[in-house]
Amino acid sequence: MICGIDGRLIRKTPAEVYVEVGGISYVLNVPLSTSGSLPEEGARVHLFTTMLVRDEKIELYGFATEKEWNLFQKMILLPGVGPKLALRILSRLSPDEIISAVFSGDIDFLKKTPGIGKKIAERLVVELKHYIEGIGFTAEEIQTDFISEAIEALTVLGYKRNEAQQIVKKTAKEIGKKPESLEDFLREILKRV
Repeated sequence: MICGIDGRLIRKTPAEVYVEVGGISYVLNVPLSTSGSLPEEGARVHLFTTMLVRDEKIELYGFATEKEWNLFQKMILLPGVGPKLALRILSRLSPDEIISAVFSGDIDFLKKTPGIGKKIAERLVVELKHYIEGIGFTAEEIQTDFISEAIEALTVLGYKRNEAQQIVKKTAKEIGKKPESLEDFLREILKRV
């Protein structure tokens, strides 16, 4: 997985940026917040990235901050929230606004984003709260957690996604601290299954 890109910004639009790294140009889909925060074309940039392979198509998504990147990765795991909707949410709301709405259960606030109805807003509140709060970490502490990666690892090993989520959340609660590395976290998980 490509989790970051560092290079020269050669073009930016509200929804895409082009970054040249070692003579190769990459196109990254970005939220408006990232596009708006980037320097002028020609400047050096660093973006946190998520690479998704869908329908034989590889797409890169880029984010100016680690907080945006983490929220994006958590949102795309939710049923009914794909990468396009997750980008739309991050274009409309800041990570702090999303986290605040999730913790306060403010469904109406989330529904102000085009494409989010009551059902998706409720899912965001319930599911993101589980990711952020349910494992015993505060929103600030979760920035570098390994929850989504651990869930993906368990699904690769044959666990159903719901079962993997329960195992990972239970393990995170039991160890009671932020893991040092993904490997350490996976070791703890595998001891318990």
